[in-house]
Amino acid sequence: MSTPARPQVSTQPSTPPSPYATASLPAEPAKPRGKWWIAPLTGALVALPLQLVAAFLLLMSPMALDSCTAANPCGRTEAAIGATAVLLLLALLSLGVPWYLAKRKSVGAGIGVSLIPLSLTLASIGTLLLGIGLG
Repeated sequence: MSTPARPQVSTQPSTPPSPYATASLPAEPAKPRGKWWIAPLTGALVALPLQLVAAFLLLMSPMALDSCTAANPCGRTEAAIGATAVLLLLALLSLGVPWYLAKRKSVGAGIGVSLIPLSLTLASIGTLLLGIGLG
């Protein structure tokens, strides 16, 4: 006659399962698309020369303020020069954004984001030209 098997009793205290232990491991990161760099490079090659033009115009724009006197204030021109400086700084800072996003997102996102520095640069030129009265 066989004796019934007794259940094994552990002498160690039981610990609750960790919430991190049940999570699955993350999948391997997706490999970047081929030729992801074309859109950011094209955007940078178009935007950089325009940014140089905008910087040149910004440096020359104080001459537009030579005719400003107490009787003829040029507040609009001063505001345009300040806005152009801010827009041009944003355009320079935004040159790195397309490189980061184009590598990780879709082709459309890469092309769309690559237009941000160009549009900020064109906006800075337009703001400056309107402010000094050439637009």
